[in-house]
Amino acid sequence: MRITLFIITLVFFKSMLYSQNLQVDSLKLLLSKENTDTARVRLLNKIGFAYGMENFELRLRYHQQAAELAHRIGYKRGEIESLSFMAEQFNLSGNYSGSLQISLQNLRTAEQVKDTEMIFWIKREILRTHYNVGDYKQVIEDAQVIKSLVHSGAFRNQDTIKWYSLIGYVNWFSNAYIALNQFDSALYYTKISYRLSQELKNTALQQQTTALLSLATNHLADLYMRSNKFDTAFSLYKQSIDYGTAARRFDVIANSWLDIADLFNRKGQLDSAFHYVYKSLALSRNFKSITNEISADSLLSNMYHTRHQSDSAYKYLQDYITLRNRLFNQSTISQIQSLTFSEKLRQQQLQQERKEEQQEYQTKLKVYSLSAGLAILLLVALFLYRNNKVKQKSNVLLQEQKQKVENAYAELKTTQAQLIQSEKMASLGELTAGIAHEIQNPLNFVNNFSEVNTELIEELQDERSKAKGERDNQLEDEILNDVKQNLEKILHHGKRADAIVKGMLQHSRTSAGQKELTDINALADEYLRLSYHGFRAKDKSFNATLQTDFDSSIGKINIVPQDIGRVLLNLFNNAFYGVTEKKKQTSEEYEPTVSVSTKKLDGKILISVKDNGIGIPQKVVEKIFQPFFTTKPTGQGTGLGLSLSYDIIKAHGGEIKVESKEGEGAKFAVQLLV
Repeated sequence: MRITLFIITLVFFKSMLYSQNLQVDSLKLLLSKENTDTARVRLLNKIGFAYGMENFELRLRYHQQAAELAHRIGYKRGEIESLSFMAEQFNLSGNYSGSLQISLQNLRTAEQVKDTEMIFWIKREILRTHYNVGDYKQVIEDAQVIKSLVHSGAFRNQDTIKWYSLIGYVNWFSNAYIALNQFDSALYYTKISYRLSQELKNTALQQQTTALLSLATNHLADLYMRSNKFDTAFSLYKQSIDYGTAARRFDVIANSWLDIADLFNRKGQLDSAFHYVYKSLALSRNFKSITNEISADSLLSNMYHTRHQSDSAYKYLQDYITLRNRLFNQSTISQIQSLTFSEKLRQQQLQQERKEEQQEYQTKLKVYSLSAGLAILLLVALFLYRNNKVKQKSNVLLQEQKQKVENAYAELKTTQAQLIQSEKMASLGELTAGIAHEIQNPLNFVNNFSEVNTELIEELQDERSKAKGERDNQLEDEILNDVKQNLEKILHHGKRADAIVKGMLQHSRTSAGQKELTDINALADEYLRLSYHGFRAKDKSFNATLQTDFDSSIGKINIVPQDIGRVLLNLFNNAFYGVTEKKKQTSEEYEPTVSVSTKKLDGKILISVKDNGIGIPQKVVEKIFQPFFTTKPTGQGTGLGLSLSYDIIKAHGGEIKVESKEGEGAKFAVQLLV
């Protein structure tokens, strides 16, 4: 059966190559007759693009030739486009660090020439790289940046805005939320993607939209399958394959076949599952879609394991591990993290430079205003002095001139008061912006679901306006049920926004840092549970043994509970991180354990936090309380937690110490005065 599927796929592949070769030959003929360098750059890129996804080496060669020619003649736009195509090809072939490196260098050039369209394409390729390596939270951040770029006014045509929205952030929001198992958000953006794709079908962008329609249909099918609506999912997968075939999106076709195989596997129909998974695997290998090939190998290993065919299960498991290690080895991930971190620092530096330029401009403006005010005041004073010398015998005129000076001084005071008020309003604006940022997320959900409800109600009104025999009662019930569910979500996110505001108010009342009598045992127990459940929320498979030994004779002590709570939370988070890392490195027999104890001794309170995790290397123990020093990998720690904890304990007149043995665990001891 596998040989037959391979032959069918090969025939399909050959027919596609035939039409492709005709297009390539035609472009090469044009290239041989073209004498203009800029036109030759564009033709080289078109030839590379015409080779498609299935011929990596030839496509990359022509894009590289185009980039070199564009650089030689100083054709910046052509060079940026050529490098973008190269980054895309590296992404498709699994060279993610290479793609990210090219994209970041290319982004600097595009920013220098202020080419908004190319900045969009480059940022989208960077987003694709983060998605391919599984950094889905970074994907959401990248998509937000691209969304702001699309709606900044650079793209004015409405159809163009829809198109750039689809390819720039809508589909990527859907992808990321599916990967993060946030299906409400995924469904919301998937429906937007499907609607926009349908709206663009009858426009000049119809051909490009077909590929997007295949993706949106595939995502909808995924969400229906997760809800166990297999028949609807199967129908949508077939539609996705039809759209993908029309758009020559072989990766979408292979992915849809793989999803159909997974669907039949879930239904227990293994013969059909094997049929479709082998079709997907053959197509993925022909067109070098490595990510689809990895998923197909994983599914085949599981299916053979279900059939108790250990040899075949082991073979595909080995293929899966080999390909995955090739794409996601530690060197590649570290390089990508380093490049991403460097780019964030660069963007922060650019923002800081802009802020400093703005501040410098404001300072100069204030200096010029003050200088002008002093000059005016000096002129007024000289005028009054001359006038008084000329008319010193006239007391009436002297009084009038004095009044003028007083008026000028009053105006100066008024100007000063207005300047102070402007500074206050600027500070208030910063505070307002901070609060708005916190509550914007739940309000976005409220607005989005409100818009959906408006459309549903309009649809319900249209249905009810029909004659009685033509009305679809089931559809009306479904619409009403959707409206009810959306209202529940609006209420949920409204309460979430309310909780954020209340939390801010509570924080503002308790931010004075005043000491109060606090039950240290209850505080330690509360933050221990809070930290543990935080780790459980990130990883459902994580479990640890919690051991507590609290001295009940301590009673209440005079501390700042918020500050000491922050210290305890830091120590607990570090302990759980240590046992989590050791769990990854050891066998299943290892039992993660975190112990907390309190004791009153010689007028002092001793708090001990102990774990049996990876411990701290002896050579860095003396550095762990230094600001920005961390033993965690890049991107997982700021190096500020223990430094802040040290300062808080010192401010309470206490001490914090650490004992650790690498590979066996660590113990932090906090000493507070009663």
